Amino acid sequence: MATLEAQYGKWDKDRIKRQFSQLVSLSVPIIFQRLGIMTLGIVDTAMVARYSTIEVGYQGIANSALASTLIVAIIGLLMGTMVLTSTAYGAEDYKKCGRIWRRSIPYSLVIGLVGFVICLFGEPILLFLGQTEDVARGGGEVIAVLSIGIPMVALMLSSQFFLEGINRPLPGMVLMLIANILNIFLNWTLVWGHLGFEPMGVIGSAWATNIVRIFLAISMLCYVIFALDREKFGLFEKADTTWKSWKKLRHIGYAAGFTNTVEHLGFAALYIFAGLLGTISLGALTIAFTTFGVPFMICYGVAGATAVRVGIALGRKDRQDMALAGLCGLAFNGMICLPLMVILILFPTQIASLFSTDVLLIAATAPLIALSAWMLFLDTAQTVIGNALRGAQDIWMPAIFYIICYSLVMVPLAYYLTFTLDHGTIGLIECIIVASFLSISLLLSRFLYLTLLKKQPDHD
Repeated sequence: MATLEAQYGKWDKDRIKRQFSQLVSLSVPIIFQRLGIMTLGIVDTAMVARYSTIEVGYQGIANSALASTLIVAIIGLLMGTMVLTSTAYGAEDYKKCGRIWRRSIPYSLVIGLVGFVICLFGEPILLFLGQTEDVARGGGEVIAVLSIGIPMVALMLSSQFFLEGINRPLPGMVLMLIANILNIFLNWTLVWGHLGFEPMGVIGSAWATNIVRIFLAISMLCYVIFALDREKFGLFEKADTTWKSWKKLRHIGYAAGFTNTVEHLGFAALYIFAGLLGTISLGALTIAFTTFGVPFMICYGVAGATAVRVGIALGRKDRQDMALAGLCGLAFNGMICLPLMVILILFPTQIASLFSTDVLLIAATAPLIALSAWMLFLDTAQTVIGNALRGAQDIWMPAIFYIICYSLVMVPLAYYLTFTLDHGTIGLIECIIVASFLSISLLLSRFLYLTLLKKQPDHD
């Protein structure tokens, strides 16, 4: 008996070590790739904020209220590509991985074009949301330019998620590094007016974003076509693209897209409330959320890797390994969060000063950055477990949890704290902390139930 216990304990430790090692190896390039996405936004915000305090508000409302909301929805709609690819990869069905990618390409272009059309109505949408004519006009102009890059984002994500699903995240990291260098140059040229260009301000930054997105979409597609083993993955073999054949890919995408959109719309509502408080408050929240996005994207890379590891374990029909992958992801996320929280708490004013020289804007932003440290720990933890559930192909229950937390709880609480209790922009951070605590509690309970308590159904 003692011998069996010793053997089991050794097996358990070895399995934890293996799972954690593979998670970290997969996480690192995904973290840098996700961080690269955030760095693009930071450069845009910093360049525009130093150019004009007013225009950084236009940028914030354009991205949060519509452009970023659409991109977040597209990320969710295409999440089925990563989930199903990783499951097929775990089952060593490599040609199925290629078929999933083939179906994902036209699907991504269709939803990207839908996003493009919606962006053309940016100004009336902002007016409908209660923004002033000035904010709606300025934000609407930015959205109209950004619309061009929306289909490119969708095309890029279809290939990126496919590569991550087959444990090849490194190309995305390298291409994102190149994109960031290109973005800095383009912002310097177009926002401030160098190399013969007239200063374009926030519109120039939007054009820079479009050029970068076109580069990423084309280069990612070329890598899949020319660098992978096309025969192994059956990249050019005929794939069944009938509506029924890719039902599961769509349904995972519907749930994830709905979930992402609900959560992001909750955050977009916070921008709307900030806009009602004034231009300084809107600019402060834009900078605070941009700052928060840096550590969040680091942890979001862990979440993506966790989804892949859970999906691979699902492909092997190994329920215990699914649970272990999710819990290792949560532990790794916590290890990353702690030092990042210390930086946010100790240096909020210095961080705000990197974005602007406006004394009033810095003073309004610093307390938001400091408080966002607590938001970071909870919001990233719930993101990791939410992605673990997607990797486990749990479709609609997490979506219900997100509706409860980020629509029914967070938005009314934000209004109550901000306007009724007069907490101002601080209330817009406090409500996220509460909603994220509720979210991690619900999602973690669901994940442990599915992987450790409930009998796991077989998946094709």
